[in-house]
Amino acid sequence: MRFHTSYKVERVIVTGFLLVILAGAFLLWLSNNFVYAKSLSPVDALFMATSAVCVTGLGVVDIATDFGLLSQVIMMALIQIGGLGIMTGMMLLSIAVRRRIGIRSRIFFLGGLGVDGVQGAITLFFTVIRYTLFLEGIGSILLFAGFVLNGEALLRAVYLAVFHSVSAFCNAGFSPCLGGLHGYRMTLIIPGTIMALIVLGGLGFPVFAEYANYFKFKRRQPHRVSVYAKLVLMITGGLIVGGTVLFLLSDWNVAFKDFPVWAKVWNALFASVTTRTAGFETVPSGSLSGLGQALMIVLMIIGASPASTGGGVKTTTFGVLAVSVWSELHMRSDPTFLNRGISERTERRALSVIAIYLFTILAGSVLLTLIEEMPFSAIIFEVASALGTVGLTVGVTTELSTAGKLVITLLMFWGRVGLYSFISTLVTADGDSGIHYPNTHIPIG
Repeated sequence: MRFHTSYKVERVIVTGFLLVILAGAFLLWLSNNFVYAKSLSPVDALFMATSAVCVTGLGVVDIATDFGLLSQVIMMALIQIGGLGIMTGMMLLSIAVRRRIGIRSRIFFLGGLGVDGVQGAITLFFTVIRYTLFLEGIGSILLFAGFVLNGEALLRAVYLAVFHSVSAFCNAGFSPCLGGLHGYRMTLIIPGTIMALIVLGGLGFPVFAEYANYFKFKRRQPHRVSVYAKLVLMITGGLIVGGTVLFLLSDWNVAFKDFPVWAKVWNALFASVTTRTAGFETVPSGSLSGLGQALMIVLMIIGASPASTGGGVKTTTFGVLAVSVWSELHMRSDPTFLNRGISERTERRALSVIAIYLFTILAGSVLLTLIEEMPFSAIIFEVASALGTVGLTVGVTTELSTAGKLVITLLMFWGRVGLYSFISTLVTADGDSGIHYPNTHIPIG
């Protein structure tokens, strides 16, 4: 059932993200220029704020060397807000000031997670908050142990643990360490914890809520997990395993050539996990083979799951398209998954999302090619990373011109609010006119 208000949910979400980005850019510019006397242009401040709120991870400056502590803390706050979602933040603020959560606020909150309706909003909200705080807390403890074992001072280890835990769970990819996580490629605790947080943050809050209820009530009464949740887990697991195998095949003797066997597998697994919208790296993306970088682009486009902290076209969109193709190849009248049919509307939406996404990547790449003097392979990698809110780069982000930075900023914004949601704020829904025309035959393929 769909609920309607005098405000369009997508328009409120887009406006909310835009306002937080502008406020964050002003705070970063103010902090860096006047508190730390480190030059930061308005365009660079806007880029960094957008990258933080949109949990991307691309940077035109190095936050480890070019940002003061206050600026880094502002970045962490923006990452947390962006990861949870603007509507979640508004709900949290309303509860903090003891304001009643009305129907409109519940619709906006659920709309921000891609869920129609109004029922279950408060329950899901508290699940989101508990889930986030619990996992980020556990992640911080494990990361603290990892940083201490690697020689960091106690206070520094606490700060690094909290920052990386928030950044990893929100799939942002920012790190205040010099060189990011490159220095930890031969360790287990830090990369392992980062990977776990990335996967858990990318599953989606509704999926976690379903499985939490399943294990909570399993002994008292039967509680079935939805086909949607099963699809998310199957696609996520398949992409992680498949990506690891393909990275090993593509870069066994290239990016991983100097590693022992266990480290080859470990870093290939990390690359497979982080490529789907996280942006951390233990091995520089620019050192990967051409095949490895192409694989990264594909994984960046697929991304995480709906209502998660990640971006991309989403695992369910990829799953629906794969099921539809499989059914078509077998000449089935209706696509099915786990004995459940997939509606024609869902198929059309999945196809529309992918078509719009690919067209945007092409348009953004062509535009950047006209602006920047860079290899097209590097440009398309950068565009896919920005639109997928991933944050990986082959080393060209800091070389962008002002116009190029603005293009990437726009792509990051589009990727986070969702291209489908953004376009729906610009067009008017015509609905079904009630007029039906005769079918015509158009050859395909």
